[in-house]
Amino acid sequence: MGDKGCCGMRQMFSDLKWPLLLIAVLGLYAMLSVPILPIDETRYVSVAWDMWNRHSFLVPHLNGVPYSQKPPMLFWLIQAGWKLFGVNDFTPRLIPCFFSMLNLMLVYRISLRLWPEERKAAVYSALILASTLIWSVWSFSIMFDMILAFWILLGLLGTLRCAAQRRDGWFLLIAGVAGGLLTKGPAILVCLLSVPLFRAWWDTRREKPVGAAWYWSVLGAGLAGFALALCWAVPAAILGGEVYGNDILWGQTVGRVTSSAAHHRPVWWYLPILPLFFFPWILFRSVFEKPDFKTTDCGVRFCLTWLGLPLLIFSMISGKQIHYLIPFIPAGALLMGRNLSRNDGRVDSRIPGVLFLLLSLASVIFPPFSQPGGDLGPLDPGDTRFIFAGLLICGLLFLYPLQKNSHTVRRVALTMILFLFCALFHNKQSFLDNYDIKAVSVRIGQKMAEGCPVANVGQYHGQYQFLGRLTNPLIELDGQTDFEQFDAEHPGTLFISYQKEGEDKLPAGATVCFAQEFRGKNVLLWQFSHSAP
Repeated sequence: MGDKGCCGMRQMFSDLKWPLLLIAVLGLYAMLSVPILPIDETRYVSVAWDMWNRHSFLVPHLNGVPYSQKPPMLFWLIQAGWKLFGVNDFTPRLIPCFFSMLNLMLVYRISLRLWPEERKAAVYSALILASTLIWSVWSFSIMFDMILAFWILLGLLGTLRCAAQRRDGWFLLIAGVAGGLLTKGPAILVCLLSVPLFRAWWDTRREKPVGAAWYWSVLGAGLAGFALALCWAVPAAILGGEVYGNDILWGQTVGRVTSSAAHHRPVWWYLPILPLFFFPWILFRSVFEKPDFKTTDCGVRFCLTWLGLPLLIFSMISGKQIHYLIPFIPAGALLMGRNLSRNDGRVDSRIPGVLFLLLSLASVIFPPFSQPGGDLGPLDPGDTRFIFAGLLICGLLFLYPLQKNSHTVRRVALTMILFLFCALFHNKQSFLDNYDIKAVSVRIGQKMAEGCPVANVGQYHGQYQFLGRLTNPLIELDGQTDFEQFDAEHPGTLFISYQKEGEDKLPAGATVCFAQEFRGKNVLLWQFSHSAP
């Protein structure tokens, strides 16, 4: 696992020009066409906005209250972007794209460490990763997962360097632990420490048995990473108060693992959706190899450890979401890239080509149907042009010409990105525009600037704070509030309510001054007639 086969920076960028270009173009397209979407993206950007306004570097806030659900790494990065380019809507969208490209470079480096003589495996691994559907989508999603994957990949690269007797690897592992803790909390330890702790199984190249010194060093690296993270957590807990301190030091760690009320799903929930993480490459036989758990291939064992043990542990944790498994996609991409390189880049794309052509035909015969009142908002049943075009392009490019060489790998990757463009454009036409709440947020900001109290009826996720550039918290009310009494106590209040189509739950004397679709409902801004201007 020495440096043999490792290429310089120039060689790496030459090898990765296609995957890096695919992610960069996809990120640019998303920046120009995809709004900041509620409720997760708007919430995280609003937390950064509240921190920005309060000049609160240590304690994240949402709607004026300390926000303990996530550590501050993403919020710091967003603020750093605003510091460089001014407060804007596009910087948050570019952060995951930037980290996705960094992750491609790390996957390339890890592949060269695992299979030093197979540079094609490194190139294929990065290309497969860049064009895997879920990875591509999360490459422009304002979430924590691309940043978390970066710290995991950095720590795993450090693990390989440590196993090769490179002392600088311990600094990479420490940085990975600390950065992961500050990005998404102790879940990073499941991914980062399981691999070095099982070195005795995967490191078939070692010259001597793995001794106690290795495990003590791994423990020391973990504790050092924790100590760096505590440099934020302890002062933040003091400044944020007792409740906030308890949440970040205990409630969001042990409490989430043992009894997560959010996203509670059964133990087996991840198993049926695993193929989605490697789509479309899972459709190609050449990326698979007959499993042999007795293999002495260090790289295969390393990737299986990376995939298997954390997947088992995450399955036992009560809270589950699709994106929790995104840091495992690179391990699958590495295995697929290695197998593809040993098949000389031959890709038989006839089966997926026929499949996509059949799906394009089905999209015309059975167009998307509308689900009014659904959480995603209504779909346009007549507008299938873009999704049909995307499926048709995939099918034709997979089938013609029937080449079986390394160029076909790039063609498959390019085809999937083109399909994603068509899918994004179709979704923009059908429901992404309905998720754009910029207009209602700006209206709320205008009313607040005029001195009107603003009250949200129901649970508030901070979705208007950044988009409306609100500088004060919204008042949060429940549906049982006496609105007339509240308006009497706070004259001129602008109320925000949510109703399904056809419902009329507003009190007598209410005048609606703005309405917009929002998550399958209508968001209404209203005031009492005697208070409305």
